Formats: sequence, structure tokens, C-alpha cells
Amino acid sequence: MITRLTARLARARQQGYAPHVDFQRASATHRPLVAALWLVATLLIIQAWQQWDAMAQQQQQTDALEQRFTQLTRRQEQLIQAAIRLSPRQKQQVAAFTQQSSTPFALMNAVARAWSGEVALTRVEVNTQAQLLHLDLEAKGLGDAFRFVERLKAQPGVQVNLQQSARKTTDPQHPVQVKLSVGAR
Repeated sequence: MITRLTARLARARQQGYAPHVDFQRASATHRPLVAALWLVATLLIIQAWQQWDAMAQQQQQTDALEQRFTQLTRRQEQLIQAAIRLSPRQKQQVAAFTQQSSTPFALMNAVARAWSGEVALTRVEVNTQAQLLHLDLEAKGLGDAFRFVERLKAQPGVQVNLQQSARKTTDPQHPVQVKLSVGAR
């Protein structure tokens, strides 16, 4: 069939006229080929349309997710900005926390300088907000405890308050228990 067409085209070129093509009357040999081409073209168009529709739906889903992500990002930025700005109450809390986190090293150094072997510190409580140390100590005798208190009072900028003293009767050595409050002047 192709050889016949090419032969006809070659003869037509030699004779100088165009080949005779009749679009209104199709030959019986070309009908199945034309029908198959139309079927393939129709199937390709349907396939392309389905893919385009699926792609359009996927694009809509992507756009919706992008909008949601943008909204969440804006909300997160607002929350971060709100967290950065502190209310006056929060500023007071931060200041109190900062004050609490500062350790009264000067008072602790004063206690260390006044300490001696006759005195045993059994409890040290640090109140950073009030800049106070609460000390519980034991000594062999009341005189040893008082000498410790006097050495503490001799330190510059230190104020000492004796809160309680008592003999520990449950211990066979009967030491003296003393509670002190040490603060800055």
C-alpha cells in the first residue's frame, strides 16, 4: 500500500500534476486505519484529560495545605512575638527570679572565714531573695558557738541574729545546737 502511494506520487511529480486525493470517498482499505487512528486519538485525549484533572485536584490540595501552613506560620510568629513581650507582672517575676538566682557569695565567704574546728555546720539554707543565710550548727559548748558568732559579727557588712540555742540531750556528747540568721548590713 505504501509502495503504491509512493509510486503514484513519483508519477505525479514526473507528469507535473498533483495526485488525486478524494476526502469524501474513502477507500475500503483506509477505513480501518482511519478508525484505529481516531480511536487512539480519542483514548489519548481522554487519558490527557484524566491526568490534567488529577493534577488540578492535586494542585487544589497543595494550595489548601499551603494556606494552612501559612496560617500556622503566622500564628506561631504571633505567639513568639507575644512571648517576647513581657507584661509588667512578668517583668517583676523575671527580676525576682534573677535576684533569687544570685548567690550571696559574700555572706558565704564570711561564714567560711569565721568557721573553726569547734563548730559543725549541720544545715545551711540560702535565701537568695532576702540575701540571708540560715545556719544550724553544733558546738561542744555554748562558748564555742558564741565565739563563732563573734567572728561572724566581726566581718564587715555582716549582720548575725541568734535565733535559738539548746542542748542536744539525745546525743551522748550533749552538744549545743544553735540556729543563726546571717544577712548583709
